[in-house]
Amino acid sequence: MIQLEAIRKDYQRRGQALTAFQCESQRIEDGEYIAIVGPSGSGKTTLLSMLGGMLSPTTGRVLVDGVSLYEHSVAERSAIRGRKMGFVFQSFNLIPYLSALQNVQIPLSFSGIPAAEQQARATEMLTHLGLAERLHHKPSELSVGQQQRVALARTLVNDPQIILADEPTGNLDPTSREVVLETFDQCHQQGRTLVVVTHDPSVAQRATRRLTLVDGMLVDEDKASSAVSARVSAA
Repeated sequence: MIQLEAIRKDYQRRGQALTAFQCESQRIEDGEYIAIVGPSGSGKTTLLSMLGGMLSPTTGRVLVDGVSLYEHSVAERSAIRGRKMGFVFQSFNLIPYLSALQNVQIPLSFSGIPAAEQQARATEMLTHLGLAERLHHKPSELSVGQQQRVALARTLVNDPQIILADEPTGNLDPTSREVVLETFDQCHQQGRTLVVVTHDPSVAQRATRRLTLVDGMLVDEDKASSAVSARVSAA
């Protein structure tokens, strides 16, 4: 379970503190499939970075399975991410001089898994994502959609319980987009927790619950609709 408690993230701009994100309380239960929506610049990526232990809030706590992430050192947070989380970004962060297979093996090598098992698991994951014929291709030899699938395979090969995805279908061709979304559906069916940041309503509809950023505040979809309606009425 992920919990946000009295979270606020401030930035300094021209000597003034600006609140980019705030949330009094929010819980994401184990096995939920959450979509986070909101306009560009509303703080969606900031929130995802805080959930993943990569960006500390100005105030408040982020808890994962009861562990307060930012009460631990950077190294300890990194270890928690390695055990529990997988990340999917719009920028794939593939190592250009490694093959698809070698890129997917990277997290397994950090876990001390024998090389033969690394290769077998990476091959199985890439094959599952339709890349059996691309195992030994480097990123530059792959389409954008194929690169995203390699990045997704790298995320899933360590079997993370929590998957955090930032605009994972942006700029993808229809085939790769559907492969990614069907894989997320399968992960949800397997009981994993997914938090997906997206501006695409059709992607958000795949989730079981939608959270919206309204004026820098994270609210459930029905509350967000009420807030928008109230602003329209006031105008």
